[in-house]
Amino acid sequence: MKKNLIRSKTTPIMKYSFLLAILLVIPFTSIKSEDYQSPRKLIIAGKVTNYDHAKDVIELSINQPGFNQESISIEIDSLGRFSTAFEIYRPTDAWLMYKTNFLVLIHPGDSIYVEFDGKPGDRPSILKSIEFSGDAAKSNRDAAVFQFRYFSDPLYWDWKKEERAIKEYDTDRYLVYLDSVRQERRKMYRKFISDIKPDNETKIWASTFVEFDYYNSLNYYPNNHRRANNLNKEQWKVPVSYFDALKKWSPMTEPMIISGYAMSCFTNIFRYGYSWTKIMEGDEIKKYETAPGVITTPSGVMDSLLFYGNIKYTSDPLLRQLVLTEMFSEDFKSGSISYYEKNRETIDNYITLPYLKNNLSAQYIQTKQRIENPKIYSESVLRKLENSSAKEILDSVIFSNKGKVVYIDCWATWCGPCRAEMHNSRILAKQMEGKDVSFVYLCLDSEEYNWKACLDEFRLKGQHYFLSKKQSADLRSALDVRGVPHYVILDKKGLIVEGSNLRPNEAKAKIEELIRQ
Repeated sequence: MKKNLIRSKTTPIMKYSFLLAILLVIPFTSIKSEDYQSPRKLIIAGKVTNYDHAKDVIELSINQPGFNQESISIEIDSLGRFSTAFEIYRPTDAWLMYKTNFLVLIHPGDSIYVEFDGKPGDRPSILKSIEFSGDAAKSNRDAAVFQFRYFSDPLYWDWKKEERAIKEYDTDRYLVYLDSVRQERRKMYRKFISDIKPDNETKIWASTFVEFDYYNSLNYYPNNHRRANNLNKEQWKVPVSYFDALKKWSPMTEPMIISGYAMSCFTNIFRYGYSWTKIMEGDEIKKYETAPGVITTPSGVMDSLLFYGNIKYTSDPLLRQLVLTEMFSEDFKSGSISYYEKNRETIDNYITLPYLKNNLSAQYIQTKQRIENPKIYSESVLRKLENSSAKEILDSVIFSNKGKVVYIDCWATWCGPCRAEMHNSRILAKQMEGKDVSFVYLCLDSEEYNWKACLDEFRLKGQHYFLSKKQSADLRSALDVRGVPHYVILDKKGLIVEGSNLRPNEAKAKIEELIRQ
């Protein structure tokens, strides 16, 4: 591939730079990173040439290791132009989605301009058309070349070999196969380095992305193998030591967080694939087992077991901070703040990186305000919706369900996790039949014909609303919907008491509590 395949304009808009002297394929050298004490604004603007007027929104999903993805809907004007501004704490990457998605490297204070052809629907063709200017232009030009090669490689798009290995190989043979794939990926990475000579930041980003491939496949193999062979967990299991391999990706360093997608996913994989398993198998939690597989602990005890268990089983210092941050960030999303409040000093001793600690503290304050002042929080949401296209939707939901608790499911037809939760939604609705609760489903950022097809497939009772692209963007902004699925609970007065990840199989107790009030 020619080096000038992805072209870049060089006129800077704003200048932001920092030194990275580290490469994943050689031993790490010490590096002094910035503290990133507080968030700074970032601007992304651009143009979609040959854009489809039926697709007038770009989705931007910002990867934040330790926290949930933040999703932003960006309207495209009649000339194909778009622009958005938001704040981030430190360098990372973000998925920019139009028909398909690709990653853009972003930094606090950046002003980035990107143009691409909106006619094709496949990643390689879009990546081939990209032009960058402004800050991080070189890093993003290099990253686009890497993605072009990665997504064009048969290792990515030819699934038959991978599917056969998942179905037919036992654990040992699959690990041998997986290692051979990793070697091919590393070979591709080395050729990319040799041909393109990217800057150090992009070397780190690309290498982290490649290494994550191995651990991601390793993590999902057991479930995928069972599914391919119609087996359950009792019929087939991997060896007890299988997930120990997740500990081998070490040491992790702060510059690797530029690969936010890989680091976010690995943090979650490690937390649930390795650390959670070890905690659940430990002697400390077994004494609370009241029946096989049933753990019953006093209030606050489980939080403590998880907190200290994650510390015990996560030996890599950076990964430990990311795992603990993710744990508490998820607690805040579900409205749980008591353990964090009681143990703030201890928690601050373990989560020390300013961009993790300060961001987590800001989330805690927002959650506390929502819990303590639901009326003020609800009024704030309504103010944001004033004169917006989505106001009538929320007004309709509140007016139609006066005197009832309302469980709102914000979802999208293209969202796999959203669709997977519909089964649990059906179970929850069945359990709540005859009680003062309504179930409302708001479909965001989707095509109407796909929405109707999903309704026919799921056959869910309840109140269903389809939101236009503009309504979706307005509602996302007002309710702080940073990703889907996203759940909101209104009490009988129509006040927002939860705006979180309280999924259907976790929401029953909260709904029943509100019904009793």
